[in-house]
Formats: sequence, structure tokens, C-alpha cells
Amino acid sequence: MSAAARTKTMPLRKRHASAIVLLAGLACLGVAACVQDRGQSAMPAASTPGFALFYMDEGASAKLAYGAPNSDDVGLMMECAKGSHVVDLSDAARAGGAASKLILASNGRKTAIPTATSMGDGAPLLTARISSDSAPLQAFRRSGKIDVAYGETTYGIAASASERAGVERFFAACDHA
Repeated sequence: MSAAARTKTMPLRKRHASAIVLLAGLACLGVAACVQDRGQSAMPAASTPGFALFYMDEGASAKLAYGAPNSDDVGLMMECAKGSHVVDLSDAARAGGAASKLILASNGRKTAIPTATSMGDGAPLLTARISSDSAPLQAFRRSGKIDVAYGETTYGIAASASERAGVERFFAACDHA
């Protein structure tokens, strides 16, 4: 029996169910393709091999840098004067360029922070200031995960188990002199 003949003899309800399953499968493939494409093009820092989180105690200040070890190749830099509860953020603008807002999101907590842009030797540098008590930074402190977005650039940071201790030390330093 040909496929056309089988389709004609298949009950209408069964044909509709088969069509729904087929459409659902195609929709899932389409979503997966979009997610995969966005992950490859919109998350350059997260896909950069060797990027990690590094905590630095600088005496009167503390830093938490997301970048390549022992280099100036840094994505997001967080810095605070100990006990100030104020975090200065900087990010070397990648593809998509400078933006007027830096968006931080972690565990459903999201905020947009006005930025300033300065030109350096390399890429423009976005800078912003936020309270260490802000919802997305406190969610990052608890979870070790944060998403960063500006302009057309979006990337995620996920601290490894060993990096989580540095994240906690950074926020503890911002909270206490």
C-alpha cells in the first residue's frame, strides 16, 4: 500500500495527532537552531576558551575580573573600595560596540545601569556604578551566575566551584572594610 493510500485510510483524528507531533518537532528544532545560533554569535566572552573569574585583594580595594589568566584580556571587571557597598563595573566593548546601558541579570533579577564610554588603546571601555546590594549582584553572589548585555553583545558568566569562593570574598570585601 502506498503512503498516499495509507493516509487516506488513516482516521482523521490520527492524522491530526500525527500532524501536531510533526509540527511540535519542527518547532523544537527551530527553537534549538535559534538558541544555538544566538549562543555562537551573541556570547563571545562565554565561549572564549580560558576565560575565568579571578579575585584580587588590592589592599584598600578588591577586584573580581572575568578574563584570561595573567593578561589584560578582561571582559567584565568589578571593583570596589572595601566596605563601600559600591561596585564599579567596566567591560571592554566587543562586537556590537558601545551602549548607553549595561544590563545585568541573575536568577530572574535584572537591572539596566547607565554607562559611560571611554576610548582606550583597544576597544571602547564601558563603565558603570552599582550598589553591591543590588538584586542582580546579590543573586550572582548566591548563584555564581550572571548574564551581561549591552548593545548587541550578550554573554553569561558561570563561576566554577573554585571560583565561587572568590565571588564570595569579593562581595564580603565590598561589604566590610
